[in-house]
Amino acid sequence: MRSAATSGSRTSWRRKAICLIRGLASIVVTCGASLSPVVAQTTSAVGVARASEYLIKNYDPLVRGVAVVVPAPPGTQSACAKENKSQNGDWEAYYCRFDRKILISQRNLDLIERQFGYEAIATLVAHEMAHARQHALTGFLSDAAWTAVFDELQADCIAGVYMRRATPVELSPGMAERSKQFLQAIGDYSFQERNWHGTPQMRGAAFDHGYAKGNLSACLASGEVNWKRVLDSTPSTVDGVIEHAPEILDNLLNKSLKFLNSL
Repeated sequence: MRSAATSGSRTSWRRKAICLIRGLASIVVTCGASLSPVVAQTTSAVGVARASEYLIKNYDPLVRGVAVVVPAPPGTQSACAKENKSQNGDWEAYYCRFDRKILISQRNLDLIERQFGYEAIATLVAHEMAHARQHALTGFLSDAAWTAVFDELQADCIAGVYMRRATPVELSPGMAERSKQFLQAIGDYSFQERNWHGTPQMRGAAFDHGYAKGNLSACLASGEVNWKRVLDSTPSTVDGVIEHAPEILDNLLNKSLKFLNSL
């Protein structure tokens, strides 16, 4: 027969696991409020990030082999550092294709939590996991095109699907909106940069599209439809969009994301 202390400890850890699995915004806060200080630490940005990792891996077999280092201290080793793809610094949030590793720094987590809340933490993890799915499925379109914007918008779309389908509870409209607002906030207008991630409007529209559809094929990210096949079959379409960026990209995505649907 278990002692009361042992039983209580196991019950506490069971509640901790439940909170980790649910690990989003108000759900996390509600769980944390009733737990001991040690267990309540899982309501931190790190706890939400780890819960999001667990949920997405449970939902998507293609990303189960990805290592997520959170929090990743400055100087954390990854294969991308050798290729000058990542600085592994204070502001790290990066998927490395060479060793299938995601690094997210504590400083980055803290800033995002303060400014945008727990939904943004979950969305950040979902976006980086989306890059892992892209890599596992077809590789990156930026390897064939001059810009990373296509990969980034597709990852935002996939993140929307993850946020809709990977969680065991339905997000409230406010939670989904805050996820979208986070991606909009980190959009940019650096059209001439290879690492351009898309305008705020484009990123928000891509997330909305994935979240509304709730299906990876809607993001051209399933085994049936994917970026590589699109590029192989219609290179002129991609070239045309690039040639007329940013006006066409912005206009198309502001009109129900016709860009993602028409490629």
